[in-house]
Amino acid sequence: MTNARHIWAVAEALQREVRPFITDRDARATLDNGIRVLTATANGLEMGPSAFMGSPSPVQLADTDRLGGPAENAAAYRTTGAVIADVAGCLDRGDQLTAFRDAIAGERSLLESTITRMDEVERAPPRRVGADKDSIDPKRLEAYLRQRTGREELRVDSFNLVVGGRSRQTALLGLTNMGDLPARLVIQRGIPNLATNDSFLDELTQFNLLGLLHKAGMRVPAPVLVETDPAWLDAPFMLVEHAPGATAQPEYWLPVADRNVVLDLARQMAILHKQPIDEVGQGLRPSRSSFDIESWQAELEGMASEWHDLARWPSITMSAAISWLRANVDCLDDRQSIVHNDMIFHNVLAENGNITAVLDWEQAAIGHAGEDLGYCYPVVIAATDWESFMDAYRAAGGLDIPQRQIDYFALRAGLRLMNLVLKGGRDTFEKGLSDDILVASAGAHFTQRLMHRIALVLRSVLERS
Repeated sequence: MTNARHIWAVAEALQREVRPFITDRDARATLDNGIRVLTATANGLEMGPSAFMGSPSPVQLADTDRLGGPAENAAAYRTTGAVIADVAGCLDRGDQLTAFRDAIAGERSLLESTITRMDEVERAPPRRVGADKDSIDPKRLEAYLRQRTGREELRVDSFNLVVGGRSRQTALLGLTNMGDLPARLVIQRGIPNLATNDSFLDELTQFNLLGLLHKAGMRVPAPVLVETDPAWLDAPFMLVEHAPGATAQPEYWLPVADRNVVLDLARQMAILHKQPIDEVGQGLRPSRSSFDIESWQAELEGMASEWHDLARWPSITMSAAISWLRANVDCLDDRQSIVHNDMIFHNVLAENGNITAVLDWEQAAIGHAGEDLGYCYPVVIAATDWESFMDAYRAAGGLDIPQRQIDYFALRAGLRLMNLVLKGGRDTFEKGLSDDILVASAGAHFTQRLMHRIALVLRSVLERS
């Protein structure tokens, strides 16, 4: 019995025989992420298939299972790693994509079979790890609301911390004797003593943006109060009205079941992108210093170089994606819009086929509308056809973004996210900066699923090329 089979067996036993008896939400989330790390590690120890599509040469064994940890390319087995490295090298040197279509399809097929095996073990959806329920003090919040409204009889009669994020904490609360305030609110507070990061919007900027978007008719949480003085709750915070509905798809990798919600996302995105920057985008940072072709090219070369520095094994998929991006970066232009930067279904509330609120605006910026469209492309095509989505987007006043630009931003989003997760997940865990199993799971498991998603996007792009 190989080491890989030992690990597969442990992961399956934990999933089938332990997980059903875990009732604590935080404990179950930790177990889910531990199972993910096990499945990714087990796959990395497999020998692999005896042949690789698109390679006429005999199999040459590569020590892919001797690397320092799970490779982000789940197709790089001992039997396939060498030929994958050879083909990726040819693409990196500028060889034509058309000569390697079989190899691209071969790696995608291996990625698909790997993800299928992972899914067989990971039957139950993961749960988000909760934060300390005492991190926001409801009594101190109640005192603040009494002072702010002048109503001593106001009570916080329910309080539930629902998200324990790494840059923000969020909780639901119910009020009685609240006067003009809504009875149900959501509080978002920064984490005390956490160093601020200018890539995230502060509470005041988010509050102002939500107010303008709500007034423009976009379905966002209605802002109620904002407080920048940390004396009240140890960090700035804002309160918004609780929106009805449930998360459209809490599991990042699963498609949305309701096609109407997908089309409604197109309409909400159109409303966002057509907002006048001078009026609605006050306080938002540009996503880049310049939007000319030279700037886009420099960004691409930086991301490509970073990928090659971070990757533990070459990938035909990633090299082909970078090759296509280099050949098509000239399609971009300097148009600018307000962009959300994470506008997909785990950040959307929906009810009866309609979006009730688009959440998590802390990464909003001034960018290219294609960034939002390209980012949502893979999750949209998993649920409906892209043409219907774009028809709904344009009918709601969305911009006329050429498909070639959307293809560019879809592949760019995958490359950018891969680098972010490798640095913030894998390297953070392996360098001892975090012992959180969620961080370990991101580096070992998320990257393999992400590469599979990039492979699917690449297939769609090449079919149009």
